[in-house]
Amino acid sequence: MEASIDDVARFVGWVDTPNVRGTVDIIYSCFVVVITAIWTVLHLNIPAKGDTWMRIMKRRARWGILAIFAPDMLTMIAASQWVSAKRSVQQMRELGEQDSWGLEHAFYANSGGFFLHLEDGQSFPVNAECIHFLISRGYIALPKIHRDEIWDKSKADYFAKAFALLQISWMIIQSIARTVGKLSLSPLELFTLAFVVSTVMSYFFWWHKPQHVETPTIIRCEFSTAKILTESGLPSNMSYEDTPLDFIQKATQVWERRDRYKNYDLDRQEPVIGGHQSPVKRVPNDSIMPSNLPLNVLAGLVIPSIIHSCIHLGAWNLAFPSEVEKLLWRISVIILASVSCVSIGLVRVLTIAGYRGKYNLSWLWINVNRESEEERIWPNFWDVLLGIFVWSLVIARGYIIVEVVVSLRHLPDDVYITPNWTNFIPHV
Repeated sequence: MEASIDDVARFVGWVDTPNVRGTVDIIYSCFVVVITAIWTVLHLNIPAKGDTWMRIMKRRARWGILAIFAPDMLTMIAASQWVSAKRSVQQMRELGEQDSWGLEHAFYANSGGFFLHLEDGQSFPVNAECIHFLISRGYIALPKIHRDEIWDKSKADYFAKAFALLQISWMIIQSIARTVGKLSLSPLELFTLAFVVSTVMSYFFWWHKPQHVETPTIIRCEFSTAKILTESGLPSNMSYEDTPLDFIQKATQVWERRDRYKNYDLDRQEPVIGGHQSPVKRVPNDSIMPSNLPLNVLAGLVIPSIIHSCIHLGAWNLAFPSEVEKLLWRISVIILASVSCVSIGLVRVLTIAGYRGKYNLSWLWINVNRESEEERIWPNFWDVLLGIFVWSLVIARGYIIVEVVVSLRHLPDDVYITPNWTNFIPHV
C-alpha cells in the first residue's frame, strides 16, 4: 500500500537552529564566565584553623568583588607575590638549596603554609623571608617537603581551570565572529570579555601557587622567641603587630591597610589576661603588595589594562538606550584607558624620586614609609591628586557596571542574532 500524502508530510529534512538568542541567554553565558573565572583565578592564602566554610566564602566574595571592580589591582597583587617568590628562590640558591626550594615552596610559605612552633610555645605562620632568615642563622633546617606534597595539599581543580579557559576562548571567538559578521555586542558581553582578558595575567602569575590548601606544615624550632630577638639585637619583649618576627616579615613592607581596615579579617586572637600578645592565625591575603616591580612585570600589568579599556571602547558607537548613557559610557572608558596608566606611571616616578607621601592603592592601602606632615613641603598635593585618580576610576568602573545591567532593557535588534557559523567555513 502506498503512503498517503499526510504520512509523507510528517517527515522533514535537516532543520537549522534559529539564529537568535534571548536576553536570558546573554545574561546566563556572561554570568557563568565571570563566576567561573573568579573562582579559578583567585588563589587566596591558607585559612586560619577553625575558619568556617561561611567565613572562607565571605573572604572569597570580598576578593571576587575586588576582582570585578579592580581586575588590574588583583593582577598587581598576583604579580607582587610572583616577584617575591622568585626572589625567595634566588635567596635559597645562595644558601645552596636550589634543588629543594622552588616557586611552589615560596608561594606555599608566603601564603601561610608553614607554621613555626618555638621552644617557648609560641606558634605562628612564617613567610619565605622568615624561613630564609631562620635557616641562615641556624635556627631551623630547610623544611623537607617535596613540591609533589605541596600540590597534594592543593585543591587546585585543573579541570575547572581548563573549563574556565575554554569558556574564555569561546567568548573571544564568539566576539570576533560577531565583529566580523557586523553584529553588535551588548555592553554586558563587552564588560565580560574585558574582565576575562584582564585576568589572563593573574592566571600566569599564580600558576605555581597552591590553591585551596586547608592545613599548614609545622616547623619546630628548638629556640625561644626571646633568644631569636635578643641575638638579632632587639628587646626580648618587643611588641609586634602580626607576629614576633615582624622585624623580618615587615622589613620590606611598603603598603599597609588604612587604620579603619587594619584589624579587619587578620584573624588575630584576643589578648589573654595580663596583656600577652597573640600573633595572627593566618597570613593576610594582602601581606605582599607592589614594591619596585621590574619593568617587564609592569609591562605585563599595563598592557592588559590597556586592552581591558580598549575592549570597552568597542561600544563607542553602540546604540545605547539614551544619548546621556552613551556620553557617560564614553567618558568612563576614557577615564579607564588614561587614568589607570597615568597613576601607575606617576606612582613609579614618585617612588624613584623618593617621595614619601600618603598616596594610596585603591584607597584601601597607604604607603608605610610616608613622611610626617611637618617634614613635607607639599603635604597634600600628590596625595590629593592620586586620591582623585583613584576615585575617578572607582566611579567610572561603577558606572560601567551599572550601565551593563540597565542597558539590557533596550538593545539593538542585531544583538540577539547569532553568527551564521557556516560563513566561516572555508569553501569553494
